[in-house]
Amino acid sequence: MSEKIKITPDYLTKGMYVVELDRPWLDSPFLFQGFVINTDELLDEVKAICDFVYIDIELSDPTLRGQLEILRSRPEPQVIITNASPKPQNPDEADHQKYIDRLRKSRVTFDKATMYISQALKDARLGTSIDTKQAKQLVSDLTDQVLNSSHALVWLTFLKSRDEYTANHCVNVCVLAISFGRCLGLDRQQLNLVGLGGLLHDLGKMKTPDAILNKPGRLTAEEFTIMKQHSELGFKLLKDEKDLSLEVLDIVLHHHERKNACGYPDELPEHKIPLLTQVVSIVDVYDAITSDRCYHDGMSPYDALNSIYKWAEKDFNIELVESFIKCLGIYPIGSLIELNNGLVGVVISASKSARLRPMIMLVLDKNKKPFKKRKILNLAYPHWHKGPHALEISKILSPNSFNINIRQIIKDESRVL
Repeated sequence: MSEKIKITPDYLTKGMYVVELDRPWLDSPFLFQGFVINTDELLDEVKAICDFVYIDIELSDPTLRGQLEILRSRPEPQVIITNASPKPQNPDEADHQKYIDRLRKSRVTFDKATMYISQALKDARLGTSIDTKQAKQLVSDLTDQVLNSSHALVWLTFLKSRDEYTANHCVNVCVLAISFGRCLGLDRQQLNLVGLGGLLHDLGKMKTPDAILNKPGRLTAEEFTIMKQHSELGFKLLKDEKDLSLEVLDIVLHHHERKNACGYPDELPEHKIPLLTQVVSIVDVYDAITSDRCYHDGMSPYDALNSIYKWAEKDFNIELVESFIKCLGIYPIGSLIELNNGLVGVVISASKSARLRPMIMLVLDKNKKPFKKRKILNLAYPHWHKGPHALEISKILSPNSFNINIRQIIKDESRVL
């Protein structure tokens, strides 16, 4: 039977086999439960992170047997931690806690916006007045959070469900429009306007018959004509609201206009479609095609961006589409990916300076079994670039791979304690 000994970092050398840490493996940056210290970088990392480890004598380099036997014969070394030289915090651990804190805070505002728009949609269906003052305050709160850090809010847009599509879609378009606007350099006032337009853009759908709105198959020409009326109906519901600017009303009325003048309701050419309306048009399509609907399953974020890029030639300003792609990243937030070691995760944040190395949340181990405790890795950190633990994204997976329920994962991680 193999034996293990407990030693402090001072006695560690290359060739030793670490079989146990002073903490759970999932709370460390080491992806393998048991490893040989075979590089100076790995040795330094173990020394920096751990106060003590357990070394397996049999699995260690045979040339170290004598040294390990001597260590085993000594009294167990005492682990001393002083305030003068605190143990460095694993940067991935710090990122994990910071991200989860931000996610939970964002969830509160996100849920308030969802509850608001659900009520507003009911009011629109009944023909009663819409509380636009509350909408403006909620959008202002969402803008504050996007300006602070947009990544958590963008991930929350994947809370959407097939049964609550319209309400989810309105909040998602609001969040994505503000985030996109921030990438474009819009000022605070413009961000509030584009967010408010996004939040209210589909109110007119409540005047569309449910049989058409929720039809699982392709609409007939007559049904599509009725469906297209929702933008004008939404405009009529809101046009007398003194709290709403012309920019917001234009978004509601014209978010289905296209640059080749074949959109609706007015078949406007590109130069007559305001910038803020074009921003909402792009994110409206993006959220719609990445959502599960009564008549189709949603695309992956990656495939959705590719599709929008192809459609840009006839539908959208190509420079705006390219800016949107840069904003979301090569691996957009919400993408399900597999790493080169077989682990599966979901992209939860992207960095402009490290577009190929986003932050991910691991959800499945290399055997495709769910982790009991999910772990966040920032692939941009140097310790994931080289050595035995070097990681990179090997493939993008379809949204439903391995029966992963991203919506449930987000609900779990964002639950306010």
